[in-house]
Amino acid sequence: MLDFTPITIESRESIHPFLIQNPYRNCDFSFSNIFCWKHKYNTTFCIKNNFLFFRFYTSSGQAGYMMPIGTGNLKEALDLLMQDCIERKNRFYLFAITSEMFQKIESVYPNYFKYESDRDWSEYLYNTQDLITLKGKKFQSKRNHINKFKRTYSFEYLPITREIIPECLELYRQWCNENGGCNDESLKDECIFTETAFKYFEELKLRGGALRINGKILAYSYGQALGPDTFGVHAEKSLYEIDGGFTMINQQFAEHECSEFTYINREEDLGLDSLRQAKLSYQPAILMSKGFIKIK
Repeated sequence: MLDFTPITIESRESIHPFLIQNPYRNCDFSFSNIFCWKHKYNTTFCIKNNFLFFRFYTSSGQAGYMMPIGTGNLKEALDLLMQDCIERKNRFYLFAITSEMFQKIESVYPNYFKYESDRDWSEYLYNTQDLITLKGKKFQSKRNHINKFKRTYSFEYLPITREIIPECLELYRQWCNENGGCNDESLKDECIFTETAFKYFEELKLRGGALRINGKILAYSYGQALGPDTFGVHAEKSLYEIDGGFTMINQQFAEHECSEFTYINREEDLGLDSLRQAKLSYQPAILMSKGFIKIK
């Protein structure tokens, strides 16, 4: 049985070197995401034979693993996970699997696993320069929102530092109140995620930006690099009373914090229609399918 251990903030020193060099661009392989959601998924990790392994539980309580990350023998890594699963008397599942990952698994275990993708978990990747410049007819409405914002508000862009985090948390609480309250069942886990992210902002090496509008922080965004060419946006908030706030923080954050990356990953839409339409409106360069595999 593999020796899986709980993830702590100190675990980053061991885990991050694997994640930052991994060839995949999906948001699940971000230490900040893994750490800040561990309360929900009870995520644990193990390093063996030059591979990093994650074990966790889905929202429905199903135990599973993520794609092994490392430079060793992939077939041997999968064998270790399947043996671990047998010893724990669980069914074998690998979650958060992209089609690229499945192809690699197929190359070492042909026709052994079944892959099922889920559109609700597809991730949206954008060309960074598209989000910065918003050039062309397809972004005309976005430019209109930004021009109106600039005419309406006096604002400045600020990188998120420890000094303004209390204001960012206050904005988050206001946003919660606009969406049913932080005690709403649908927001409880996100509230814990947000408080954890801001508490350990420096230790997690998060990069963030905020808009101060008429003297108050009224929009912010933050995230973390997912690899050499992709930045992952974990959160973006603005009050609905700020006309164009989401459009403006999206563009400003891309310009100030992400310009050295080829892609920006803005994660999934979770099947929420309004979120799906918003993400599609930014014309993703890649809609990365994702799902799970199980033994046939």
